[in-house]
Amino acid sequence: MNKTGLYLANSGAMLIVASVLMGAFIVQFGFNEEPCPLCLLQRMGMLGVILGLSLNTWFGFRKEHFGLVILAALISAVFSIRQILLHICPAPGEPTGYGTAVMGMHLYSWAVVIYGACILGSVVFLFITKEEEKDTKRKPLTVETVIFYLVILITLANVVSAFFECHLGPCCENGPCP
Repeated sequence: MNKTGLYLANSGAMLIVASVLMGAFIVQFGFNEEPCPLCLLQRMGMLGVILGLSLNTWFGFRKEHFGLVILAALISAVFSIRQILLHICPAPGEPTGYGTAVMGMHLYSWAVVIYGACILGSVVFLFITKEEEKDTKRKPLTVETVIFYLVILITLANVVSAFFECHLGPCCENGPCP
């Protein structure tokens, strides 16, 4: 695969993760389901993945950028697995999951799949790309720039949404904190 193809694949990965965040917004606002604190941490993890991929777009492929993607995905996968374990065997009379299931799985279960794909994708990218020189003056393609600004818009929407849910204090599980 040539360099342009690799950069487009990188931007495509950014767009996929951004689409997952947009889907979370659809569930949040379309089904009126406020995200729990663990859900917000998982969203932050996806933003960390996007940050690492964005660094590739603007500064070239570097192992540090993929390291950031892998680290964000690993830490966030822990949050997702924690949430899965909270709901895998609920107490009698409690629901068997948090929120609406999408295609048979809850969003936190899908998050583990997404994070696994991010880790696997980063490893593949590390094998097939060569680290570029530090003085590379690559200009991102228009489609890459559009995806980057879309990601910034989604990030700002997440920050605003989290602020209105949590204000400046801690986020509480079921409604405002006492």
